Amino acid sequence: MGFPTYEPREPLVIDLRDFICRCSKRADCFNAAIATARNPMNGGLEEMDAEHIVTLDNYLEYCDNLLRWIPRVSSKGDELLRKLLVFYWALDQPILRHFQTPIEPTSSNVDLSWLSYWLEPAAGWLSFNHWFSRAWKNDDLARPLDGEDDPNVIISTADSMYDGNWPVIDGRASIENGEHIYLKGVKMDWPIKNLLRTDSTDWDNGHFMHAFLGPTDYHRQHAPVSGTVLEAKVIQNQVYLQVEKRKDEDGICMDRAICRPKHEIGRRQGMKKKLDVPDEAGYQWCQTRGLIVIQTEDYGKVAFLPIGMAQVSSVILKVKKDDKVKEGQLLSYFQFGGSDGVVVFETSEI
Repeated sequence: MGFPTYEPREPLVIDLRDFICRCSKRADCFNAAIATARNPMNGGLEEMDAEHIVTLDNYLEYCDNLLRWIPRVSSKGDELLRKLLVFYWALDQPILRHFQTPIEPTSSNVDLSWLSYWLEPAAGWLSFNHWFSRAWKNDDLARPLDGEDDPNVIISTADSMYDGNWPVIDGRASIENGEHIYLKGVKMDWPIKNLLRTDSTDWDNGHFMHAFLGPTDYHRQHAPVSGTVLEAKVIQNQVYLQVEKRKDEDGICMDRAICRPKHEIGRRQGMKKKLDVPDEAGYQWCQTRGLIVIQTEDYGKVAFLPIGMAQVSSVILKVKKDDKVKEGQLLSYFQFGGSDGVVVFETSEI
């Protein structure tokens, strides 16, 4: 039981695996479906055994192989049909029905489930940004909260890749092993209060988390905690993009990590490569960014910063001062652009 560990090859199966892994309850449903599909009382055990499907990982591997299946001279005429029956048999288990569009008259000419979660306005999309920042039809279905209403669980603010977390000591983020924090290529040698645009010392011994979004990620951000909004503003400032030479092949790529080891810092401060963009210390915390500060009962103050990228740094806030927010509630969204999410905790006890 638990989340599948199989790493699919095919994009469609990767989508299915990712869909399953977004929520532990969802993974439990799919594991249970494989179990009921193998229950001798339900039928289908012989067919599942014939395809060596015992676990959810086996099923995902089966889907991978099915997409590349090639008939042989020895294949029977109904072999593909039998394989398709096994594929649908697992998905047709009652515990998975609510993830799928029902086969009934009322479902005719309506959007399908899962791949059509976003809302589409009656007048259609009025601009690229209108489409790019679209919302899910049902947040609870598309991005269910794991640990909802549990004060010990901090909700992820966005679809993103987690980069790390570090303590804030005497107003500066502390990294072990001599590494330095970078944000948009900016070396974090400045006080945390500069990032938050505050004179308060409340954040001087807290904690700091960073994650970054990819171009195809859902570009809306949600509250990591519940509480009252103390501050909500967009800090209009410079824009910046860190670029580096690809490490293993020709060409260039974005440098997204917030940490950089000492040997890489030395390389950048020494001989410049043709495709590098200089990024030595000297830039201030100057990236265009949103700032939303939430007062919580359990964690003190929590600040969330959606941070823009290069020329596409539009941050749209959906909350204002004194609003009451609940974990998972929409806080902001990026229009074309944006790429980072930073969460700063007032307390180090998280």
